[in-house]
Amino acid sequence: MEHWIGTWSTSPMNVWPGYAVLYGFHQQTVRQMLRVSKGGDRLRIRLSNEYGASPIRIGAATVALAAKNGAVDAASIQQVTFAGKRQTDLAPGAPLLSDVVELAVSDLGQIAISLYFPDFAPIETYHYEAQQTAYISEFGDFAGAPELPVQQTSTSYYFLSAVMVESGQGSGSLVCLGDSITDGFGSTIDSNARWPDRLAGRLAKSGRLSSIGVLNQGIGGNRVLASRARGANALARFDRDVLSFPNVKWISVLEGINDIRWPEPMLAGRPEAVAVESLISAYRQIIARARLNGIKVLLGTLPPFGGAFEGQPLRSFYSPSKERDRHAVNAWIRTSGEADAVVDFERALADLASPSRLLPAFDCGDGLHPSDDGYAEMAKVFERAFEGLLVAQEDKSAPN
Repeated sequence: MEHWIGTWSTSPMNVWPGYAVLYGFHQQTVRQMLRVSKGGDRLRIRLSNEYGASPIRIGAATVALAAKNGAVDAASIQQVTFAGKRQTDLAPGAPLLSDVVELAVSDLGQIAISLYFPDFAPIETYHYEAQQTAYISEFGDFAGAPELPVQQTSTSYYFLSAVMVESGQGSGSLVCLGDSITDGFGSTIDSNARWPDRLAGRLAKSGRLSSIGVLNQGIGGNRVLASRARGANALARFDRDVLSFPNVKWISVLEGINDIRWPEPMLAGRPEAVAVESLISAYRQIIARARLNGIKVLLGTLPPFGGAFEGQPLRSFYSPSKERDRHAVNAWIRTSGEADAVVDFERALADLASPSRLLPAFDCGDGLHPSDDGYAEMAKVFERAFEGLLVAQEDKSAPN
């Protein structure tokens, strides 16, 4: 019996007005690089045109083991088909799941997915902050070519939303739901330094990755309750970004800081301010919906953001009243007992000499997002909490 889990993901999002985004692709091939978490011999690819207004024609698609600078291992190139066909339409407002692809990929293996667009493909569904280079060709179908004639590069993902792998019975996925801190903003491009990536690396060393896929469903600027941010809010996208994956066993939730800090600056008006009680009610909804589907929940405390964007137009992100709200939310996360485990990101990242701020070594430079070292520390503290939860689950399932 087949048993599939998610091994890589990125959350589809709308094009946010004011951001410099490519207009679209026309008779071009886009090669997107990614690192899976759990490896395997059989893959399936999921594309998305969720925010699109018209069908997107896929003229060809391939998957291969990645090489350097947009190239791939020629011997590994595999055609990707959809219902047995090489060409297909990506319907507006919908995802598209590929047929099974036979390709052996190791744990933490790097692969490249190439999509050729024979007609004009307007970019309406993408993932803005990929922290990964995508390679865009000159005119032509180069999906099956080892070397890509590169016209330009980008650091977004386009139409690509997930990779699934056939795995052993009992294996499952961990979905990391969050905002830009989970998305990895500020981490080094092409280094897989986001905290879920670092976590996958740690699980590989411990042997846990043999049965666990790690999925990153972070969106920069995302909020739990309000949707004027980039991407649907966490409550609205929960079914798509969590429940649509097969065999999800755990979910990590690190989100809410944008609900607290966005109101008042240019990004959101004062009426969009969120009360602590409303945010807690939203967390309870996420927990309830997860448990209804047999999913364990790990809640992360909100990291410090004192001094964020000092000297910039967004400096009003931080205020003493917002700091009080953050403390109130974190107190509830730590003491309510409603989650299956708590991951104390705040204590891991805070500067003890100035607890409202990130430790300088863990700050990427904007006072809000961690550095590569900060993301590594987040993975370390998460693994500790996750290991405790896994051991408790194993103890409960062991025969008396």
